[in-house]
Amino acid sequence: MEAEVTRSKLSAPPYTAVILFRDSSRGKDTYTQPLLEDHDAVESVAVLQHQDLLTAQIIDDIVEAHASDTPFAGLIFTSQNAVKALGRVIEKWTAIDSAKKEQWDGFVSLPIFVVGGATGNACRSILQHFDVRGEVTGGASAMLPVITEFCAQYQRHHGTKPRLVFFCGDQRRDTLPDGLRNMAELLEVVSYITVGRDPVDIRNDLIQALSRIRAMCLAKDRAHEGRDILIWMVLFSPSGVRVVAPLLAELESEHVLCAYAGGNLPATDISSVLYGLAAIGATTMDEIVAQLQPRFVVLAKEPNVHGIRKSICKAQVG
Repeated sequence: MEAEVTRSKLSAPPYTAVILFRDSSRGKDTYTQPLLEDHDAVESVAVLQHQDLLTAQIIDDIVEAHASDTPFAGLIFTSQNAVKALGRVIEKWTAIDSAKKEQWDGFVSLPIFVVGGATGNACRSILQHFDVRGEVTGGASAMLPVITEFCAQYQRHHGTKPRLVFFCGDQRRDTLPDGLRNMAELLEVVSYITVGRDPVDIRNDLIQALSRIRAMCLAKDRAHEGRDILIWMVLFSPSGVRVVAPLLAELESEHVLCAYAGGNLPATDISSVLYGLAAIGATTMDEIVAQLQPRFVVLAKEPNVHGIRKSICKAQVG
């Protein structure tokens, strides 16, 4: 369900801000500056962290399997986190023995199929690999035909199904394994697990972000209009929703936040802190609805900053 925020019901147009539930320090932050063109403030609060599972022994086994009579034909990454996890273990693994570097270079020269530009760029910068395919597809479902066409060509040429290595996280979807079941022999290598940060740390970071937003609005409210603050909370994954949902419910019960449902609310200080929810994709939105049963959810039509930006702006003027 898409938000229909009626601004005319407010006594004055609200200040608007965005809180991104993501770690802006991991990689290039492509969200903050575009969102600042439409909003008074943008903050980031990290809610998830990743723990590497790859070991030198796992890499030994993969490289040894590649040197057999049935070598691998390609690699798959659907997340830059898997690329980063692999890069960290390879740095240690190749330092053990100079001969391992040559082994690795032969293995990583295979075609790499990726989802998204960020994952493709990570392969180039971290793995120093440039035969990257499928990154413009933007999702596993859209990339699947690219891989299946490769598999079909490989089988016509070699007379056998290709063997592919899928470096993934513990919460990967079934799209690729199911879609490739009859086309390839797929070795799944869980490279990292996703876990929530300590709830106390997340709460502290969120409270600080809210304080900075309120202070900024107080400084701007020289006319003492008592304008509301409308904060869009953007969530990027179902696992992130599951971590954040109890915290938002807790802050609502403490009257720190109030879910925006149209209409005007009594002001405290210069504003009532209202919040709406925005989802990067449909599965994230489904989890928001399941966990929080909100009256408003904004769904990005594209899973990127442009989709989030357009959907929020549409909701605010809707």
